Amino acid sequence: MKKTYLICAVLLACCTNTFSQTYVPEWKDSKMKVKPIVDMKAYAFNVSDVKLLDGPFTEARKADVNYLLKIEPDRLLSDFRVHAGLKAKGEKYEGWETSGLAGHTLGHYLSALALHYAATGDKEFLKRATYIVDELDECQQARKTGYIGAIPNEDILWLSVSQGDIRSRGFDLNGAWSPWYTVHKIMGGLLDVYLYTNNQKALKVNEGIANWVSEITKNLSDSLFQKMLVTEYGGMNDALVNTYAITGNKKYLDLSYRFYDKKLLDSLAAGNDVLPGKHSNTQIPKVIGSARRYQLTGDKRDKDIGAFFWETVTKHHSYATGGNSNYEYLSEPDKLNDRLTANTTETCNTYNMLKLTRELFVINPSAALMDYYEKALYNHILASQNHTTGMVTYFVSLRMGGKKEYSEEFNSFTCCVGTGMENHVKYGENITIVERMAAYM
Repeated sequence: MKKTYLICAVLLACCTNTFSQTYVPEWKDSKMKVKPIVDMKAYAFNVSDVKLLDGPFTEARKADVNYLLKIEPDRLLSDFRVHAGLKAKGEKYEGWETSGLAGHTLGHYLSALALHYAATGDKEFLKRATYIVDELDECQQARKTGYIGAIPNEDILWLSVSQGDIRSRGFDLNGAWSPWYTVHKIMGGLLDVYLYTNNQKALKVNEGIANWVSEITKNLSDSLFQKMLVTEYGGMNDALVNTYAITGNKKYLDLSYRFYDKKLLDSLAAGNDVLPGKHSNTQIPKVIGSARRYQLTGDKRDKDIGAFFWETVTKHHSYATGGNSNYEYLSEPDKLNDRLTANTTETCNTYNMLKLTRELFVINPSAALMDYYEKALYNHILASQNHTTGMVTYFVSLRMGGKKEYSEEFNSFTCCVGTGMENHVKYGENITIVERMAAYM
């Protein structure tokens, strides 16, 4: 059997690439109206130029592809259509797709379809992505507000938000489970379809959502906005920053700054570790957005946030595998030996930490960044999937005698099932070209 290697190539050259739910700058990317103003030192090969040889990565991709083909788009779209006043074409799935995060899976599914199409040219994946975008466009037109979603009682929720009625205990917003998280996933999926398949309608639908975000939050004072950000909001800042970069419309950049959790991010910018007791995957996407925004604006605060957070998490809050968190939460630094349970290292956390690592690498390539990337990719991401069934883990347990528990095909749809759809079709990404040899000296 041939071995598969993921490498970081140090070359004086250029080429292009985009990445799922987070964009890493291309060389002279025509899709981006706003170019980075900081000195970008690394670019990546296009995933279509990277071929996986026989080995565990290819095995994992095949298992993921088989699962993705079993998913019925009309079932993921069911409540999107119903909530838009249209007739459903399929019965909605179970698990989290019947809960407060209903709709989040569709965003990840779009990203996975676009990623695999870009890597292989498989027309079935392009066909599915195009179909879903067309359906979302129909839903958006029927709603007439720009919004599309499948969250229970969402119309009442968003009306109350627009009127300044903000209530949250951490994971809920006015009784809804992290609704901005789901909005981000849908926007991220649409952006990926645009970037990977050149689907102009996907960009149009995404911009419609961004305009809706601006409209329903326009009357919120800064204090009310900060109160709203107590709830998990995913990477809304990242989605808006990339919408700004693509369209050149500065209002999306300004809106991304509103999705800025001052209490957490100002502390990180000042070099203070305030992470103990925090829900890990609530925080990581906020920092990814800051790292991306730094590339476009040169905002030093955003740079400091990304650098300090990465150093703190990888060196003081991570296990030997590269994963982090116990029961999804971070605890006191440099003390993990007594936190080896069945629920260590949530897979979504590592999915997002690898995205943050990419964002930092393109600015300042270093062996330390890629050492972490390799460690976490092999020991956590690759290990999080059953290579026969394609099912994935929520946690990768580090408890002695622990065992992996895998998702069900159609009755789970947790956050880690969503990120898992992407994880195993994008192994060709991050084969990186470094523009300056001096970056490694």
